[in-house]
Amino acid sequence: MASEPAVAADALSAQSKAPTGWLRRQLVFAAPTAYVAALTVVTISWGLPVARDQLFFWLVLGIAAFSVPAWRSWGGLLLEWLPLFALLATYDRLRGAVSVASGQAHVDAQIAFDKALGGGEVPTVWLQEHLWHAGHARWYDYAVWAVYLTHFFAVWVTAAVLWRIARERFRRYAATAVLLSLSAFATYWAFPAQPPWMAGESIRMASVDRIAPEVWGQLGVGTAESIYENRDFVNPVAAMPSLHAAFPLMLLLFFWSAGRWIRLALGLYTLAMAFALVYGGEHFIADILAGWAMALAVHWVVGRFSRAP
Repeated sequence: MASEPAVAADALSAQSKAPTGWLRRQLVFAAPTAYVAALTVVTISWGLPVARDQLFFWLVLGIAAFSVPAWRSWGGLLLEWLPLFALLATYDRLRGAVSVASGQAHVDAQIAFDKALGGGEVPTVWLQEHLWHAGHARWYDYAVWAVYLTHFFAVWVTAAVLWRIARERFRRYAATAVLLSLSAFATYWAFPAQPPWMAGESIRMASVDRIAPEVWGQLGVGTAESIYENRDFVNPVAAMPSLHAAFPLMLLLFFWSAGRWIRLALGLYTLAMAFALVYGGEHFIADILAGWAMALAVHWVVGRFSRAP
C-alpha cells in the first residue's frame, strides 16, 4: 500500500498535468479551425494564394496547425521545407532571367509538329473555332479553368500530405519535383519557345485566346501577389516543355503502385490537363509531349538512385 506522501505527490502531479492535457486537446481542435478561418479571410480579401511564396507559407502553416500533438516536429518541418522553397524560388528568378524577346523564341517546329498531328490544322486553332465563344464561357470552359488552376496547388498540397504521413516518400517526391523543375529550366534556357497564344499574335498561325485568364476575369477571382516576384521574373517563352503537363504525369508515375483507381483518376487528370492546355491556348501538343517525356525521364532517374520505397 502506497504511503500518504506518495499518494499526495501522485495527486499533485496529476493536477499539474491536467491543464497541460486540457490545453493540448483544445489546441488540437482550435489550431486547424483558426487556420481554415484565416485562410478563408485572406482568400476572400486578397485572392487565392497561388504565388509560390504565398502558397508555401500557407502550406507550412497548415501542416503545423494540423500537427499540434507532434509540435516537436515543427523544427524538422522548417528544415525540410525552407531549402525546398529556396530552390524553387531560385528557379522562379532564374526562369525570368533566361527570357528572350518573343521574336527570338522558337515556334515553327511546334506548329509544324502540331499540324502534322492535326491533319494540316493546329489543334488549338481547330478546338477554339469549334468550342470557344469569346465573352460567353460555356460549362466546359469553367471546367478547363478549374483543371488549369490545379497546377498551382496539386503538387505542393500533395507534398504537404506526404510530409505529414509518409516522410521518406516526401523526400523522394520533393527530389522528383525539384529535379523536374530544374530540368525544365535548362530547356527554357536552351530552347525558348512561344506558346500558341503568342504565336497567334504573329502571322505564323491564326489568332487564339488564352481561355483560362478569360474565364478567371469573368469569375472575378483574384490572386494574392507574390512578395518576391514581379514581371522581371516572368518568362512568357518558357513553353517547351510544359510543366503544367509534366506535373500530372509525375503524380501518376509516383503513385502508380497505389492501386487501379488512383491510376485511373490520375491518368484522367493528366489527359484533362493536356486538353485544357491545348484548347486553352497555353501549349502546343509538342510542348505537352516534351513535358511527359521529361517527367518519365526524371521519374526513372530518381527511382534509379533512390532507396525509398
